[in-house]
Amino acid sequence: MVASTFEELAPALPNEMAGLRRKLLHWLESFPLDPDSKHDITLATYEALANVAAHAYPDGHGWARLQGRREGDALTVTVTDIGCGIPATRPREAGLRTSGGRGLVLIDQVTDQSDIATSETGTTVRMTWRPPALRDAG
Repeated sequence: MVASTFEELAPALPNEMAGLRRKLLHWLESFPLDPDSKHDITLATYEALANVAAHAYPDGHGWARLQGRREGDALTVTVTDIGCGIPATRPREAGLRTSGGRGLVLIDQVTDQSDIATSETGTTVRMTWRPPALRDAG
């Protein structure tokens, strides 16, 4: 079976991340997904994209790559940046509006599998789901 794929690149800005989310939703329409699966996929993806916009590029200039792939009964979504990476211990600054690190925990909770690779040259968040509808669709 040939994998269905999706790929978009956008500036790492909040309004652009919302646009990527809409494009992902459009791509997901081609699969027989139940509302809960679609919600989990878009929620986790948007968390990963929001992290790129908020944290990856302290100077404010950079890109986010969003990729989707269906192989068999699995959907994998990957969010990649070439930013500063996720520090092992991120300092908290008073008044700084961030998710407080809950985004990565949420991603882990709503995916069947998630992997994060990070370094000072970027971060890749790979999230995989195996929705029941894809197993039944064969």
